[in-house]
Amino acid sequence: MTWPKPLPARVEQRAAIVALYKGGFTPGVISVFTDSHRSTVRRWICRVKNGEPLADYPRCGRPRTFSKDKRLMTIAVYCQQAPPLPGLHRWSLRDAQRYFKVHTDLIGMPISRSTIHRILLEHALKPHRHKYYLQISDPDFFIKMEHIISCYRNPNEHLYCFDECTSIQALRRLTPNLPVGSNQPVLEDFDYERNGVCDLLAFLNPATGEVYGRCTENHNRHTLCDVFRSHVDSHAPDAQIHYIMDNLTPHYHADFCQTVAELSGIKYSPLTSGAERREWLQSENKRIVVHFIPFHASWLNMVEIWFGILKSKCLKYDQFQSLEQLRAAIAAFIDTWNEFFAHPFKWSYTGKGLYAKAVRRFCRLLYIKTDQMDSKFLTSQLLLMSNIADNYLNAIPVSDWIQLLDLAAQSDEYICNIIERETGPIRLKKARNAYALFSEALVRNDPRLARAA
Repeated sequence: MTWPKPLPARVEQRAAIVALYKGGFTPGVISVFTDSHRSTVRRWICRVKNGEPLADYPRCGRPRTFSKDKRLMTIAVYCQQAPPLPGLHRWSLRDAQRYFKVHTDLIGMPISRSTIHRILLEHALKPHRHKYYLQISDPDFFIKMEHIISCYRNPNEHLYCFDECTSIQALRRLTPNLPVGSNQPVLEDFDYERNGVCDLLAFLNPATGEVYGRCTENHNRHTLCDVFRSHVDSHAPDAQIHYIMDNLTPHYHADFCQTVAELSGIKYSPLTSGAERREWLQSENKRIVVHFIPFHASWLNMVEIWFGILKSKCLKYDQFQSLEQLRAAIAAFIDTWNEFFAHPFKWSYTGKGLYAKAVRRFCRLLYIKTDQMDSKFLTSQLLLMSNIADNYLNAIPVSDWIQLLDLAAQSDEYICNIIERETGPIRLKKARNAYALFSEALVRNDPRLARAA
């Protein structure tokens, strides 16, 4: 059964018809572009010529069974975070129909699943859909992001993106694949056996697209230092080399710092904290410079793009009888890539719009008052908003910023409850300090106070 489009979608389609007509297109062409019948195109062109709106005419017939309040209650019950049934985290239209039939006090009468579906479509709601998203959790995210982007835009002669692709499985299908046929894809049975796993440590040169990689049994600090040393040794002794990598602990371990110092020909004085070691690795006064991407931002490392290519072209469709065969296949693909497919990787993303999106997402979290929020995550978000207020306020629309100001004032009790539930004394202190900085930054950057002054 084909359901009618929701009202906003129908209005958009009608607006597109009118815009194309005013652009000089014929009804036949417009019907193709808008996926609508020619008679529909002609009808809306005539209505607009007569000065009529794009909305539907009032319709005759039986009045709606469910009032506006009942329809909103249906949406509220169906779209809540979890269904009101023990142990059930997601339900179907049929489940909701049975629930409303038992709990008639909610809307006063039973409701069919087709009616529930229509009510949801009218508001363009699809609560059954699920999608991952990546929330910014590093308070200094934008400062670090801009630094990485500047490295890509003005690359050093020897700039490499490094990362580990871990736990690559050597899988062998227990049933032979059936080859492609007429209107039929390759058929692959789901049953398989595991023949071991390996890690791949890879260096991508964005300027050429060439990759240096080695398969290893693990990716601990000893393995990292060994592979890293072999890659540095492939360069001239006086070449200054820059590496972009994430914040995995071995990447700033004391042993790795010692290896960098030896390869740079300088002395390394032991540092106690990870922050100090990362700062030392990023210093420019040595031969090897490491640039760390923000926490929880692997998408800023271009070698991740190449890992996706490796999986789609080499690993996804092959079968491996042993771990040695898997390693040989990866090594062969790296050689093939460097000879036939390597090309410059050009970074074009500038971060435009991401500043405002971070503010809007935090506003949404404050609005829904989710119980998933803990003090650690809240602390990172409060510090992130403080940094945005002090350094990137011009990149935020005034309406979004005022919404944050209003929600922050309304959510004071919610935020304080999260902070005071923290049992760790250090985290509690950090959360309180972050909230104080956040409050000061909001007051200091309130456009309404500036206008009043």
